[in-house]
Amino acid sequence: MKGLSGLLLSLGLGLAAAVCNWLYMNRLAGAEAKESFIGIKTPINIGETILDAHLVKIDLPRSAMGNLDQVAPKWGLKSTVTGQTTSRSYRGGELVLLQDLRTPGAKDLNQKLGRDEVALWIPIDSRTFNSMRVNPDDEISFLLPRSGVSSYSPTPVPNPSKDAMSNEIVGTFRILELGNRTGRPEVQRAAGMRQSNENVIAIVAKFAEGRLDAKAERVIDYMRLSKSQGLQVILHPPKKAG
Repeated sequence: MKGLSGLLLSLGLGLAAAVCNWLYMNRLAGAEAKESFIGIKTPINIGETILDAHLVKIDLPRSAMGNLDQVAPKWGLKSTVTGQTTSRSYRGGELVLLQDLRTPGAKDLNQKLGRDEVALWIPIDSRTFNSMRVNPDDEISFLLPRSGVSSYSPTPVPNPSKDAMSNEIVGTFRILELGNRTGRPEVQRAAGMRQSNENVIAIVAKFAEGRLDAKAERVIDYMRLSKSQGLQVILHPPKKAG
């Protein structure tokens, strides 16, 4: 009987410890700053497409995170995960890992273009552009020194300074790729792809009736006149949903 009592006591203490640990972690998650990661909530077979419905946000307190942020994509990368073909099977209740993600190649760029859109490759002034802080699908404009004659009429800047009058802003354009990068830097590294020189970027331009739109033509005109001199870039904030 003493042995049985001791066993029951041990089991009870173990259960109490587990409950206390769970309550402690739950309290930490509510009280501390958290990081959000991407979880798979339902089973997916290898080769299937990951849908929004498969994903769930997993919040963890930073003190319990360890080095997870080095091996798992955060919730902000959800749009990168959605639409990918799985490289392994998921049982559900698992985190997505960076090694699970694949970066699409340049051959997939045409799949990101609309019916009346084309891709243009533009040289960038690498001295004034930090490519690692910019990603595909970001929107940019180009800052061009005013020179030559063009049919493009840029939107005037309110109360322009003397310096601003020497430049014109042409845009906006959506980025397709930077160098050979068609996703975020951490996704490319996880896929084992080498980073190429990102001082040439691909942008989306409108193309109808055999002609580029006026703003794209202005950029092409400037590149021709400047002998493909690298352009300065202005990064726009993301569009708000709704």
